[in-house]
Amino acid sequence: MARIRTIKPEFWTDERVVEMDFWIRLLFIGLWNFADDEGRMVCSERRIKMQIFTADSPNIRGGLNELSRVGLIELYVVDGTEYLQIPTFLKHQRVDHPRKSKLPPKPVPTGGNSPNVRRTLAPEGKGR
Repeated sequence: MARIRTIKPEFWTDERVVEMDFWIRLLFIGLWNFADDEGRMVCSERRIKMQIFTADSPNIRGGLNELSRVGLIELYVVDGTEYLQIPTFLKHQRVDHPRKSKLPPKPVPTGGNSPNVRRTLAPEGKGR
């Protein structure tokens, strides 16, 4: 179900946002309306097109990939279903009576081979 969301004035001057095509900015705003109260939704290109661009034919996948590339959304798959999450959703949207998401969160990488794991060397001390 769509929700009433707000757009802060800072949105219009965010460096990541202003460099994108205007329709991708509109896509991002539209995602806020259909994301749940934790900023998650099923990532269905067909559904997103019907919800946001009913009378238009933009490249939804290309727009989602661009939003993901600049870090405005995160795309992930759980049990064969693709989801998207807006990582800063709760920072920018006030939800008066939040409902817990029924959708799974983005999985946390495990193991030592993830490129997202930060590695640091132990500081050198005497005798090392």
